[in-house]
Amino acid sequence: MTASFPLVRIFGTEIRAHWSWVFVLALISVVYSVDLANPAGAGWGPALAWTTAIATAVLVFVSVTIHELAHVAAARRDGIKTTSIVIQLVGGSFVLDARPSSAEAEFRLSVSGAIASVVLALLFGFVALFLTFGPMDMNVAPDGVQAIHFSAIMLTAFNLFMVVISVLPGYPLDGARILHAIVWWRSGDPVAAQAATVRVSRYVGYSLIVSGMVVAVTGDDWAPGLCMVVAGWLLMSSGRVLQRRAMLRGLLAGLHASDAVTSDFARIPPQLTLDVYAAEYLAERAGTAALVSRGDERLGLIGTTQIRRIPRGKWGDTHSEAAMVPMALVPTVAPEEDLWAALEILEKSGLDAMMIGATDGDPVLLTRRAAGKLLQEKVEAQRMAELALGTSRNRRFRGR
Repeated sequence: MTASFPLVRIFGTEIRAHWSWVFVLALISVVYSVDLANPAGAGWGPALAWTTAIATAVLVFVSVTIHELAHVAAARRDGIKTTSIVIQLVGGSFVLDARPSSAEAEFRLSVSGAIASVVLALLFGFVALFLTFGPMDMNVAPDGVQAIHFSAIMLTAFNLFMVVISVLPGYPLDGARILHAIVWWRSGDPVAAQAATVRVSRYVGYSLIVSGMVVAVTGDDWAPGLCMVVAGWLLMSSGRVLQRRAMLRGLLAGLHASDAVTSDFARIPPQLTLDVYAAEYLAERAGTAALVSRGDERLGLIGTTQIRRIPRGKWGDTHSEAAMVPMALVPTVAPEEDLWAALEILEKSGLDAMMIGATDGDPVLLTRRAAGKLLQEKVEAQRMAELALGTSRNRRFRGR
């Protein structure tokens, strides 16, 4: 989440904003204020023009925030806690503590944002229509009323834009999750549903790129076409990432957390300094984590993620206890837990390792390094199997 900054916490969910909003809100404010102050436009004074532009920009951000909070509300309705959400212009991301348990739950979670945007469009649209066709003539109305009219029209259009964009069946948009839920409901297989959704996402990306090129070449303004091309490229890129994840998930199918445990981790005292830890332990166990303990008492875990947050010049003065993650914050899963589900928990935690099994007895860890090694072995085994199959087919073909 380095590309976002925290705003507020609502219902236990951390609300963060992507840094791109600083540029987006500034752009909206400048463009609208210049247009509204232009004599050829509304011809308002600078104070009203800037106030209206900034207020409209802020309400645009509020509209996107409400869109994402609708996902949080839907998740809570199904008993799923949302750890955090990142407010982006489109395709906002949210981190769930658990996956939807059914296709129906995923559909409710995915469509909730679009429903919220429809409600906002209707509310702003009602204000715009009332002022347009109401008893007051907007041509001679006070500037303050005209400002409200302008903002209502812009916000109606923006929320309708949010609805259309969000339901496009391409990752990372809500439409991809909606399509995944529908295919999951019809097929009963969430993995097959993801594969189908990735294919559709790729086709949507291709279509946007081709359509954007046509619009850019044939239209009077090349900017909309360029935006469509960029959007298509982003959808295709996201689809490739998810396709790779689906392939890796398939390789780990049937495996449990206990299949990727490791005993190759260090046990270090809490007073050990980071420079010694990095030199004597990480050099031999790159990418692993160490268990910080005092006698039989487990204090926490430390790994490359933690020491990288400390400036190298301070390693000699920083003890492992100050940089570690306390055991209370280290995720723990049962040995029989699905390995892919365990790795998703590890990924969301941002740690280098997690505990496997009971907290008493000998500690067992699942580390990123152990999981990566297992994946590499599976990929190599699949490649060898494909080579062997190809060789066998060639021999049969030559034997005919």
